Amino acid sequence: MKISDLNLDSGLYFLGIGGISMSAIAMILAGKGYSVSGYDRTLGDVTNKLNKYGINVYDEFDASQVENCGAIIYSAAFGDDHPIMQEVVKTGKPLYSRAEVLGALANLYTNSIAVAGTHGKSTTSGMLGHILLNAVGCDPTVIVGAVMRDVGSTYRIGNDENFVFEACEYKDSFLSFFPKIAVVLNISLDHTDYFTGIEHMRDSFTQYMNNSGKDGYAIFNLDCDNCILAAENYIGTKITFSANGNKNADYFAENVKIINGFASFDVYKEGDFFISVKLSAPGEHNISNALAAIAACDLIDLSKEDIVKGIVSYAGVGRRFEYKGSFCGADVYDDYAHHPDEIKVTLSAAKGIANGRVICVFQPHNYSRLRDLFEEFQTAFDDADMLILCPLYAAREACGDEVSSKLLAEKIDGAKYFETFDEIKSYLKEELRENDLLMIMGAGDITKLANSI
Repeated sequence: MKISDLNLDSGLYFLGIGGISMSAIAMILAGKGYSVSGYDRTLGDVTNKLNKYGINVYDEFDASQVENCGAIIYSAAFGDDHPIMQEVVKTGKPLYSRAEVLGALANLYTNSIAVAGTHGKSTTSGMLGHILLNAVGCDPTVIVGAVMRDVGSTYRIGNDENFVFEACEYKDSFLSFFPKIAVVLNISLDHTDYFTGIEHMRDSFTQYMNNSGKDGYAIFNLDCDNCILAAENYIGTKITFSANGNKNADYFAENVKIINGFASFDVYKEGDFFISVKLSAPGEHNISNALAAIAACDLIDLSKEDIVKGIVSYAGVGRRFEYKGSFCGADVYDDYAHHPDEIKVTLSAAKGIANGRVICVFQPHNYSRLRDLFEEFQTAFDDADMLILCPLYAAREACGDEVSSKLLAEKIDGAKYFETFDEIKSYLKEELRENDLLMIMGAGDITKLANSI
């Protein structure tokens, strides 16, 4: 599709408008003069912001809401079998997926950079956005899956030819994107309610990279075997990076030092020294994210000075190791990690900066993920001195009885399980000590607990 396919004289209705990416697209299109409204089953901070922006959001759907709309835009959560989706199909109005509309927006820019990967998309796209925002002469458009601290929003509309955005693999959404630069941070099994296995995922990432075309670029992780396999049949120009110092990579890290959880290192480009950087976002895993961002910025001819300045000053995005304050003497952080690989690196980073114990409160997200990666979850919390679990956040799925948060707690030595946030809060009041680090973690509504305490 093209943005011109959307009639400026008729309204646009968003299904799932409260999603981070959906809300950003809704506000961008409203800013371009479209009349926007939408539905989301859960109202909160995002939908309140939309309302203040003049966008009506409904938490109950009625067909009358779309009568005067020229097109309906839907998120990946609204499959063909969704009752609301079945209702809007009957209206005969044009339907466009979130990915199609985002892809159409990206096509308006010369330097479109899409950031894909199972983990680190928001951190890396936020890092790219931050570098560009602080670079001389740059005025980028950025859409990130978390709040950017520079602008206090998930999106930012600029006026130059640079467009940075996340490319989510769920249900192959990213196959609607045709960026000039396709970044792949890593590939590991996830979204098992859609992907049949890792081979299926690799095939999708290959298609995503090939969407950049023969004149495009794929920046991918040479430390990830699945990335290497996915890139074998890529048709454009390959650019690689390695946090492990693989000298076969176009960009690799050397002389890595981790001090109090924060990394500093030298970057080599094609075997020659390029720049030295020090990260302000904690965790060794951010070396890899930074290398991907550095490669993309170098490719669009940003100066070394602008790259270093942006990398050094970037402290992360919302809900990615976000410091919330203190509670009963403990430092409290809120994090979106919900996959075993993400949990491991986040807790490793927490251990690196902690002055005392690391206490983790975790909310599993999606029944199929917990079921299909159940063994991986059992070993993901090794760096936590105390683990507390709450009930699964089912999101778009129905829960079965094969696994549960309670069962996971029973499988992990010393783990505790509570039914409610209030019970967890009361337990923490009794158990937390001075200098503890409290990590509240998950992709569901667990952030309410972080905000509450």
